[in-house]
Amino acid sequence: MRVRSNYFKVDNMQAEVAFWSSLLQAEPIKSSTHWSEFMVGSVRIGFLLNDFGDKLQGCNSVPVLEVDDGAMEATVVRAKAAGATVVLDGLANPKMNSIVLASPGGHEFELCNCKAHD
Repeated sequence: MRVRSNYFKVDNMQAEVAFWSSLLQAEPIKSSTHWSEFMVGSVRIGFLLNDFGDKLQGCNSVPVLEVDDGAMEATVVRAKAAGATVVLDGLANPKMNSIVLASPGGHEFELCNCKAHD
């Protein structure tokens, strides 16, 4: 397993992209009204527009962990056994192929089989 990316839920995509472009002295490698991302070394820093009604609190950061091929089911079972709850199950959606879970403390994280989408 490796950290693939970390993304922030944001209310103002333009402002976030402008800030991070200035700070990183780089343009995003992907940019749209709903998703933008920058590469920092081998890790993506992404921004997801909060158009789904979440009340944003804290850092609103979601680490994405890329799971090794064939290990997704066992990893999800292990996460649930440790106390994680499912926030969004996109495993049946080939465009998503990931699952968002929350730790017992409410911190979201995403497990993905992302290699198919590189």
